[in-house]
Amino acid sequence: MKKYRLLMNGSNYLMDVGGKISRQGFFQNLIIKADSPDQAERQAISRIWHDKELKSITLNPGKNPPKVSLHTLWELEVTYDDSRIDMERTFYAEKRWWEFWK
Repeated sequence: MKKYRLLMNGSNYLMDVGGKISRQGFFQNLIIKADSPDQAERQAISRIWHDKELKSITLNPGKNPPKVSLHTLWELEVTYDDSRIDMERTFYAEKRWWEFWK
């Protein structure tokens, strides 16, 4: 079994930020042991989808679900000390399509 570091990107998460509903995205590192990169990606996506804390703060209606995708994947040495990697989510405010030209 191999060890992978995956940088995951969540997008289209509607959340209450300071009393206002805001569309948020996030990046999060995960360390996954799997037989292949594809299996590691599926496990990482599943882990985020089933995260109770994230579910509790997400306000998306069923017709507008959030998205999770793989941003970057690294294969690690099995002995690599992954305790130095920050596993916390880093949220950012997503721009609306018309704001990209500002």
